[in-house]
Amino acid sequence: MKEKIVIITCLKCKNEQEVSISQKTESLAANHDKILKIKCPKCSNIKFAISYKKVVPLDFELLKEWSLHQNLFLMPQDEELFLADEPYLDIILQTLDTVKILDIKKNVLFEALCIIVYDNTIESNLKKSKQLRDRVINELNKRKQKLTESSISDYIKEIVYPQLT
Repeated sequence: MKEKIVIITCLKCKNEQEVSISQKTESLAANHDKILKIKCPKCSNIKFAISYKKVVPLDFELLKEWSLHQNLFLMPQDEELFLADEPYLDIILQTLDTVKILDIKKNVLFEALCIIVYDNTIESNLKKSKQLRDRVINELNKRKQKLTESSISDYIKEIVYPQLT
């Protein structure tokens, strides 16, 4: 697995240092303090913030691990917005179809799929793709039972659900 250099900043004395972390650790932002077990060299504090230079691309194995653990996060909030992107479509579908995931994670994945349809339906999106929208609608139709068991925001349902067959 690839290593990446990130900058950690002590939350007590603001000391900065470079640390090498794995792609897995960076992508699955659980409790970095416990995972990395690093102490500030100046004040011995173990609480710090990580500065990311870029988001690590997801692959199936990372999404699978995320989907099985409630305490792992792709980002602190709005994970469904992060995942609502065409490059993640195939691994989302693969995860939904092959992994017995936690319900809360299933909700995030289905919400992400619905956001793709929503974003590619609304008139204000000048870069919308009918091809992508139709593909995701087709995939949602194949998984309609699981979708109806998921918790999806009402404003998204209003736009997406009428397009399903």
